[in-house]
Amino acid sequence: MKKNKGMKIYKQRRKKRGNNSQILSILGTCAVVFGVGIFGYYVVAVPVYDLVKSMDEPEKTVSEDIPVVTEEYTEVPVTTYKSFFEDSESTVQTEKPVTTVVTDKELVSTTVTSEGGDVSVTEAATETETKTPAPSATVKGGCYYLSVSDISSLSSLKEKLDTITGCTSVAVPLKTTGGKVNYASSVSTASLSGAVSSDLTLEEIVNAITEKGLTPVAEFSTVADNIYPRTYKKSAYQFDDGYTGEWLDNRAEDGGKPWLSPFSSETSEYLCSLVDEITSAGIKTVICTDNYFPPFREKDLGYIGEIVQSETRYKGLTDLVNKLNNSAASNGGKTMLSVSAADIFNSSAEVFKPEEFGSMPVVVTINMNELSEDSVSAVLKKLDGMTGGMKLVPCLVSEGQTETWVESSVNTFKSMGYDIYMIK
Repeated sequence: MKKNKGMKIYKQRRKKRGNNSQILSILGTCAVVFGVGIFGYYVVAVPVYDLVKSMDEPEKTVSEDIPVVTEEYTEVPVTTYKSFFEDSESTVQTEKPVTTVVTDKELVSTTVTSEGGDVSVTEAATETETKTPAPSATVKGGCYYLSVSDISSLSSLKEKLDTITGCTSVAVPLKTTGGKVNYASSVSTASLSGAVSSDLTLEEIVNAITEKGLTPVAEFSTVADNIYPRTYKKSAYQFDDGYTGEWLDNRAEDGGKPWLSPFSSETSEYLCSLVDEITSAGIKTVICTDNYFPPFREKDLGYIGEIVQSETRYKGLTDLVNKLNNSAASNGGKTMLSVSAADIFNSSAEVFKPEEFGSMPVVVTINMNELSEDSVSAVLKKLDGMTGGMKLVPCLVSEGQTETWVESSVNTFKSMGYDIYMIK
């Protein structure tokens, strides 16, 4: 009987590999890993990355026909205003910047909103567009006064402008003594009162003047107005008793007229609205004329009361002019006070209080027929030191004078250092 010796276990002896076999195995493994990496990058990773990137980028709306952009810069439009008598400038930045794209062929104008967004092409011009420059508020040299008839129509205005030489600006009578408004005002109360007497717009006036290389200036009568208070009675002088109503400069049956009162809030609101409209249209300098009280009789002072009896009633006039100046300043403009040399010399110009106006320019009208002085230079020397901090601008009345005399007077202005002067 055979003995069960159990399961036999066979052992296989491992053969030793040589060094060359091990190196080849390692190299083969690296080759496989590298191949898999290259395959994954180009076949899987790149397409997936491109797909994701294309989904994130906004769709371009600019035409493919636009030439290749070689330079791009952004400009913010700035409106610059200069003071009528000073070299200082104030700038107003518009709300939305404009991006200009310069290409290798043409100039393509594009607009980008301030909030960002897609670029949209607005114009591809082949020629440079010529635009009329914006009205400037800086005047050096002479200013010529136009008459009401000169602005009766656009054609008459242009005809008159063609004859003006030797001046850099023109003064336009936009509101005249008596209360007429000589342009198509958009101020509703001016129209409703019957004050508007022209269809000529401020835009037409400004464009006609600036096209000739001149600067427009407004001549503006303030309280010598008998039209507006007929409709808006609270703007007139009132009787002190509280119930009689508005004061007239004569009996109604004899043609008595109301006057604008500088003490009335309705007066200042009306005049400030007109000044705001004028300066918004590009006429940055407003000459305030007719700043005086009516020829009150003694009993009139009693009827109206303390506001016209007080020694400081002049503040009604000075405060009004300063309000008009504030209205002009809100649009980058300014006002000038107009007073005659004769009224300054005889102390009848109640509004002429230099300490009330700071550096506001004062236009002093020189009418040699009203003065005892024998020459323009004598008048100017007498005025020297009387205007305080106000800049003196001489205004020569040429009516009845020879052309030679006017030319000589202008030379006097220049020789005495007046770089700004006016001819009326």
